[in-house]
Amino acid sequence: MKNLRLMLLLLAVSLAGCKTQKIAPKPQPVAQETAAPSKAPAAKPASVSSKEERFSTASGETANYGSNRFFVIMGSFSILENAKRLKETLIAENFQPGILVNESGMFRVCGNSYAEEAAARARIAEVRTKFPKYSDIWLLIRKQ
Repeated sequence: MKNLRLMLLLLAVSLAGCKTQKIAPKPQPVAQETAAPSKAPAAKPASVSSKEERFSTASGETANYGSNRFFVIMGSFSILENAKRLKETLIAENFQPGILVNESGMFRVCGNSYAEEAAARARIAEVRTKFPKYSDIWLLIRKQ
């Protein structure tokens, strides 16, 4: 009986000694501010990607862009149904979108169009601020 107790005790000790111990990482020191914060410099405007290409309004679209050359593109699709779905979403969010199609068959969902590049870039910045989910919008320039 003594041997059995001794064996159980040894077994319990050996199993307890085999457990892996997790070591907590050392906490990082918190940086403390020594002076009152000064005014932060104005944020640098996010870059706007742009592309120049020839395009027309997609079949069934009634939008007339006249001589406008700069277009705010909210999304680009190879399948017209996907472009129509984004257009419906944008209409529900009070945009007035249209669908353009380029020479290679890509459907571009246009949020706005402008005669001046500065106005188009300003609108892109405004949309990115108000609608973070559209942060990947870009500028399409009508090739002449």
